[in-house]
Amino acid sequence: MSATSPTERDNFIWLLIALVTLLFSGALMQQLELEDGASLINISISFTLLVAVWSMERRKAWYQSRIGLTVFIAAIGIGDYFLNSAGLSLLQLIFIFSFFSFTTLLACRQILFQGSVDLNKIIGAICIYIMMGLTWAFSYLLVEEIFPGSMLGFTEADWHANLQDAVYYSFVTLTTLGYGEITPVQPLARFLAYMEALTGQFYIAILVASLIGIRLAKIRDGD
Repeated sequence: MSATSPTERDNFIWLLIALVTLLFSGALMQQLELEDGASLINISISFTLLVAVWSMERRKAWYQSRIGLTVFIAAIGIGDYFLNSAGLSLLQLIFIFSFFSFTTLLACRQILFQGSVDLNKIIGAICIYIMMGLTWAFSYLLVEEIFPGSMLGFTEADWHANLQDAVYYSFVTLTTLGYGEITPVQPLARFLAYMEALTGQFYIAILVASLIGIRLAKIRDGD
């Protein structure tokens, strides 16, 4: 591993910075109502995906597959920008959803039920929670693209225009706050909503059990 590569003791801090930057930049773009918001969103997402690839587990097969997926997503975004194609936009959304799902699973493999509890592992657990929220957000956008009208409160536009509303609704649902400004009104969207609420609660329980289990194992081993 090169001197500039992240180590197992600090890799998740870079991912956390990229994720928070993605969330903040998206909110800021919506607040300022920038005209070329879709392009800026694509750039922010591509940057986050690159950091995720760079900072996460580097087994050759998985690393190469994530690099290829990131390049493919960026290429689709560029093609969509010039061609303004609904098909390319939907394809990009599918692959972004797939990337975040895959990366979340990889992070879970590194964080839960193994290794020692340190600051990097705690930061990694936060990264997983944020990526879960983003994954669900893209799933709502995907359902809305395929079945328009699934989410009451989304605009009838390309998914880029609804991204921040989807992210907001996702995290509100994940934490079971449920403010009610955005509402799933079709069966598949409702299914995703209650599954996300269940996932959020079970993740906290599993995370606590994992950390306690690791700590008890260290005590038993005399550390």
